[in-house]
Amino acid sequence: MQITPVTPDTAQKSLAVITAAFAQAAHSDGNEAQLVQKLRAGETYRPEYDVVAVNDDQAVVGHAMLSKAQVVAESGQAWPVWVLAPVSVLPADQNKGLGTALIMYLEAMAFGDGLRAIAVLGDPGYYGRFGFIPASQYKITAPFTVADENFMIKPLMEGALTDVHGRLHYDPAFGIH
Repeated sequence: MQITPVTPDTAQKSLAVITAAFAQAAHSDGNEAQLVQKLRAGETYRPEYDVVAVNDDQAVVGHAMLSKAQVVAESGQAWPVWVLAPVSVLPADQNKGLGTALIMYLEAMAFGDGLRAIAVLGDPGYYGRFGFIPASQYKITAPFTVADENFMIKPLMEGALTDVHGRLHYDPAFGIH
């Protein structure tokens, strides 16, 4: 198994992986692959944070990406962060550590980039294993109604979220205003 940034070939193949991974997901809107395409076409897209897991047969079996976002205070002050979405593994390859490997790869990449944190919307039982906690503990809110335990954030370094507060503003590709 190898994790690498996408190439034009693996980027295209990742869309089928994303669609298959979310086909039976309880909280899927069915548009995850389209979201990835929109993020890839956006101004803030960083291809090094768009990664695939490729098996020994060179088939794409997993995908994950980080997109730029920011936490914006009522005063207008803003702090840059990442959003982890989506994380996708083919159903036949789930529960083998691929999602974990993809997340850890992206965290290691993001650590050296100077952004403060990674936010995620998901299962606290899963993402909590990586150190994600409810964003409300840092006075960071979602731009939509969501259960507190599902909107999480992880600082990338000690003190990275000290004095950070406000609402998360996603990349425009998410269509969240």
